[in-house]
Amino acid sequence: MTILPRTDPSRVAPPPLVGRAHELAVARELLTRPDLRMVSLRGPGGVGKTSLAQALLAEIFPTFDLGGCFVNLSIRRGEGQILPAIVQALHLPASPDPALDQLAAAIGHHSILLVLDNLEHLPSPESDLAALTERLPGARFLITSRRVLHLRGVQELPLGPLAVPREVAGAADSPAVQLFVERAQAVDPDFTLTPENAPVLSAICRVLEGLPLALELAAARLRAVDPNGLLGWLNAPLEVLTDGPVDDPPRRQSLRSAVRWSADLLTPVEREVFLACGAFLGGFTLEALEAVAGIDETRAVLIALVDHSLVQRAVGPEPRWRLLEPVREFAVEEAHASGQFERLADRHAHYYLALAERLTLTTTGLTPHAVAHLQADDANLHAALEHVITSGATEEAQRFVQALSNHWAGQGGLSSAVTLCRRVLALPGEGHTARRAEVLQLSAWLAIRDHQFGPAETWAREGLCTWQALGDTAGEASALATLADMLASQGQTAEGVRYFLQALTLAQVHNDLNLEAQTRHNVAVSLGQIGEYAAALEHLDRALEINTALEQPLGQAYTSALSARLHALNGDLEAGRIRLQRSWQVGRELNDRFFDVRLLYIAALLSQRRGHLILSVRLAAASVALQRRSDVRMPTPYERERTTLMADLRAAISESEFTAAWEAGTHAGPETVAADLDDAMQAAVPSALPTHHLTPRELEVLIRVSEGSSDKKIAQVLGISPGTVGKHVASLLGKLELHNRVELTRWAVDHHVTP
Repeated sequence: MTILPRTDPSRVAPPPLVGRAHELAVARELLTRPDLRMVSLRGPGGVGKTSLAQALLAEIFPTFDLGGCFVNLSIRRGEGQILPAIVQALHLPASPDPALDQLAAAIGHHSILLVLDNLEHLPSPESDLAALTERLPGARFLITSRRVLHLRGVQELPLGPLAVPREVAGAADSPAVQLFVERAQAVDPDFTLTPENAPVLSAICRVLEGLPLALELAAARLRAVDPNGLLGWLNAPLEVLTDGPVDDPPRRQSLRSAVRWSADLLTPVEREVFLACGAFLGGFTLEALEAVAGIDETRAVLIALVDHSLVQRAVGPEPRWRLLEPVREFAVEEAHASGQFERLADRHAHYYLALAERLTLTTTGLTPHAVAHLQADDANLHAALEHVITSGATEEAQRFVQALSNHWAGQGGLSSAVTLCRRVLALPGEGHTARRAEVLQLSAWLAIRDHQFGPAETWAREGLCTWQALGDTAGEASALATLADMLASQGQTAEGVRYFLQALTLAQVHNDLNLEAQTRHNVAVSLGQIGEYAAALEHLDRALEINTALEQPLGQAYTSALSARLHALNGDLEAGRIRLQRSWQVGRELNDRFFDVRLLYIAALLSQRRGHLILSVRLAAASVALQRRSDVRMPTPYERERTTLMADLRAAISESEFTAAWEAGTHAGPETVAADLDDAMQAAVPSALPTHHLTPRELEVLIRVSEGSSDKKIAQVLGISPGTVGKHVASLLGKLELHNRVELTRWAVDHHVTP
């Protein structure tokens, strides 16, 4: 038996590895497990499998008797190529013996690490791999492949793109940004990450989805263009990301080549479904793919595409999948080239119109289930509407507006929705139809919410005239309510109330309970502006009764929130607290940003009126922060009230307290904001306590601590987690400048804090 001389792969330095410390550690641990012989690094093209394998080989080869060997399989073609490739890589002398026998004779029972790179294109590699593990009992195998190996004993290690920064503040910690900067320095040694370029570098990394090959090729383009210009070029990444190093394999010299390498391995049916996947933006469900692909066995083909690393799993309210954006662009290119794009786009639009109508045009309105699904498919819905507008399909475009208006209203960024409505209304078609009249109203309503009162008035009045021309008094009632909303929103309160009351009368004549509830809500808004709180609250009580009977969660949430606000302004703080609590209970799962911004302000108002000033500042800050992030507009009266509230709070506490609380609220995460809302809705506490420093929830925790209860017991009593109790205890210690629970108990006794 020939013993192979020790192989030292470190003579060729591996490329620098950025952002893969975790994956490197996991792979290292797997390769040292006695029960594992074979580890497969699987991921899409350009994700960095080869670089990780080379780095791992260079690090751990000394732990093997015979070192390690890197075997490049990308240049091999056909069956039975793995064994000869290993023989060649190990520089074994020529022999007439079969390759497997040569390897067994050279390696025997000694340990060695064999890296088999780019295995995916070789047909039926499993038989050779099984033979290797049997004949080389001391060998370990590290495989890189874009597709799954169907072989017992293989431990798969999925490799995804590098993490991209969600916020600009996290750019320096983002592996994707770090890699881009490192590669950019190869072009310009003075290139660095700065506060000025962090936003555009973060955007580049997000556009390229953290794919290492794409980042490397993009960084090289900085020879020709600055980062801002590069970001603009990346609207067509496959056109831009070319001309990689000539000493790299062809598949790595352009992003298109990297994707084509995988696509060329597909069967005709797999390729057809892959092109269908390209029709989706932001991901898709199996049901959606079945509708667009239009073939049998879509599920099985989808699994195959996942196995090829062309399709990735995605996050959503139900199982979803997606293509990385460069891969999606390739699929779209291929669909255009094969003449299939229009057919796929038509199917895509037809499916999403049906989905939108199924989720939204129901008797109960938008439910949390519907909102979650619409949010997950927001990009697909937008693309589908764009397609029908471009195709001149007037009726389908109008149906989209009817189905999506409530969803748009709650998601922010209404200016783009209003622009879409304007384009839909400009499409050719019959002028005086009920569908067009409804689209005019909905467009006006969205424009009102976005404070675009010019088009709002034009559309509202045209909608009213259309309903009147049709002789449809039920539609006229709805149009009157929209026109009233537009007038009231501009400060013409008396005129708005007059139109509202006309609409209310017609709604009652037609027994249109939905419209009656909406109109009563809007009448209450206007009456509240002129201080007619009692009359406003009467309308709200009836609106809430109707919304409850109709099981309308959105209507219940908005009406309860407005009732809480008016009760607070009228001085009935306990009634306001109860209404706020109901509003939050119903609305917290709706993911309606317009509602959330309002609710946070109302909670701030109520907290201030109840004496919880620090809490009020945090909630007001959270309201402003969410409004800015979501690009939603508050109604003008709310904006004025919130400005006054902040001035009152600033005058009532020290500047340092206000600033600290404002910063805390501005940067609070969802869990912290929810905890603050929970505090705002707690029952009243003794007025003698310094309640602007301690929240109601903190006082409840303090009472339980003074009774000697453990965190677990307090959590059970208050219906919160032990971890949340611990956070409240820590907050109490900090605010009261105490050190332990004994001192907390003494403080509670001294200040007469009792149940």
